[in-house]
Amino acid sequence: MLYLRLLMLVFIPGFAMLAHAATPLVVATSTRQVRVTSDFVGENVLVYGAISGPGQVIVVLRSPDSTEAMQKKSRSGPIWLNGAKVTVTDTPGLWQRLSSAPVRQLLPEATLQQQGLTRSALLLQARFAPKPQHLNTWEHAFLDQKTRQRQYLVDPAGVVIHQGLFTASIQLPAALPLGHYQLTTYLVRQQKIVAEDKQQLDVKQVGFQAWIARFAIRNSWLYGVVLTLVLATLGFGLGIIMRRRSA
Repeated sequence: MLYLRLLMLVFIPGFAMLAHAATPLVVATSTRQVRVTSDFVGENVLVYGAISGPGQVIVVLRSPDSTEAMQKKSRSGPIWLNGAKVTVTDTPGLWQRLSSAPVRQLLPEATLQQQGLTRSALLLQARFAPKPQHLNTWEHAFLDQKTRQRQYLVDPAGVVIHQGLFTASIQLPAALPLGHYQLTTYLVRQQKIVAEDKQQLDVKQVGFQAWIARFAIRNSWLYGVVLTLVLATLGFGLGIIMRRRSA
């Protein structure tokens, strides 16, 4: 936390001067790369910058699209049974929106949908396969599930503005998709987006797990053989141990 405060004291005043001189919105982040290791427990990414003149700020982080499997549960007496299965694609695995005020106070509904600034807007390009009956029910269940798992987050007070400077802290969970994330910051004034900044945040796996993943992709057949031999060896060893214990 002390590091972040020092970072703001050193760099943000310069950003304020740039904002007044050249552009109404200047944005930076505490890091451009998140390194996921075997002991990764999450990370906070600080978004900070300056705005020229009055306005409100919206910060949106969107991960690459992912594939989600959903299954309907039905109850038969005291027993829950598995029902229809649906696969959802073309939606972000992780999505966060932080703003200096509730977004519906800042922008018209049409603009929010067009810019993908609401959770419901994330479903505009989503695909449900096979297409289920009562699609709206499945869509609501999908959003509820992502929200409950804290993968789709909304914080209407997540951006703090003070004397033309703003900060926002994005909390990345321990389990998050890998790939190129899009970080978009909007400056809103009088119900309109007057400036926009887009940056990329890379989330990549490093260390032994990354080496295993690369090896599996480049040498899939050899990886399958080695994995089979390892599992067979472990099974043989466990069998010997169990026999000795039972003897």
